[in-house]
Amino acid sequence: MKNIIANLVTVCTIAIGLCIANPAYAQESRNSVGFVAGSTYGLGIGYKHNFRNSPVALQVAGIPIAIDDDLILTGGVALQFTLHRGDYGSAFISVASSVVHKRNRWVSQYDETLIGVGPGIGIEWLMYKHFSFVLDVPAAAFFDSEEGFKTLLPIPNATLMYTW
Repeated sequence: MKNIIANLVTVCTIAIGLCIANPAYAQESRNSVGFVAGSTYGLGIGYKHNFRNSPVALQVAGIPIAIDDDLILTGGVALQFTLHRGDYGSAFISVASSVVHKRNRWVSQYDETLIGVGPGIGIEWLMYKHFSFVLDVPAAAFFDSEEGFKTLLPIPNATLMYTW
């Protein structure tokens, strides 16, 4: 198992290094806002920033939801590394983490926290002028704050963004 993890880290490090060193990725910085839903991207309103002259993008998302006596807080953060950018979209790899915290307003011992984390591979489609749709399939490992590791599932992430 350690060999597999070491090999994956080595491959990801080489891929990221090649992306950052490639001058073909020279571009202006871009910003996006929109809706995010996924196992490692989180849930809610999202903001993404593509850094100038870099294949790296940082995305954050979250929203509080109040239902009767329960409060649900969601959040997520993702790093995306562009592998190829074309006229109608791009392909990328990502590393992301999300948190869902559920709290009962009256009984604090029923608090629950679920954490999802993992690498993924995805594609971004430019649909119409400044609108894009992103689909990312991660290997999401889920952890409960009290019980530890729960499961490993490929639950996809999706975003709908307006970019300027």
